[in-house]
Amino acid sequence: MAMKKSAGERIGVTILAWFVAFLIFFPILWTFITSFKSELDAIAMPPKFLFFNWTLENYAEVQQRSNYLKFAFNSIVLSIGANLVGLLIAVPAAWSMAFAPGKRTKDLLMWMLSTKMMPAVGVLVPIYLLFKSLGLLDSLLGIGLVLMLINLPLLIWMLYTYFKEIPNDILEAARMDGASLINETSTC
Repeated sequence: MAMKKSAGERIGVTILAWFVAFLIFFPILWTFITSFKSELDAIAMPPKFLFFNWTLENYAEVQQRSNYLKFAFNSIVLSIGANLVGLLIAVPAAWSMAFAPGKRTKDLLMWMLSTKMMPAVGVLVPIYLLFKSLGLLDSLLGIGLVLMLINLPLLIWMLYTYFKEIPNDILEAARMDGASLINETSTC
């Protein structure tokens, strides 16, 4: 049986937790605040935390030099697209492994998980040669395909464990109501 902590101990632990959280978050906060400083304010000694001339010139400079918004948009489209296509493949694969397993399902899952342990450099040359022959080098489709294939084993593994957590009672109740694992259509 766990002993109850006094109010003072709880307050002390809470203060310590907030201090550690702030200590971990502080470099991110400092970087964000520095992005609004001029170059002179950013290198000034002693550093100024909040009391300086706030400016957006750094953001304008980045946009002017590199068309940052285009690249940010490309990243968003690639990440969302690769995950959606990955889910289209992973959901049926994980569902079939969870509810209609074969003799080698566990072996296949372990093999997919082991591919995440392989260094990415190990497949760099074959992917390059394959994409060069298919004309996918330096294209959004090529990058999206690589991102999807890199994440696919993890997506399948996570969805498989999620599907295995569905209680058998729910599946049995669905079967009693006429549902089946295989979509059967009947014509009248």
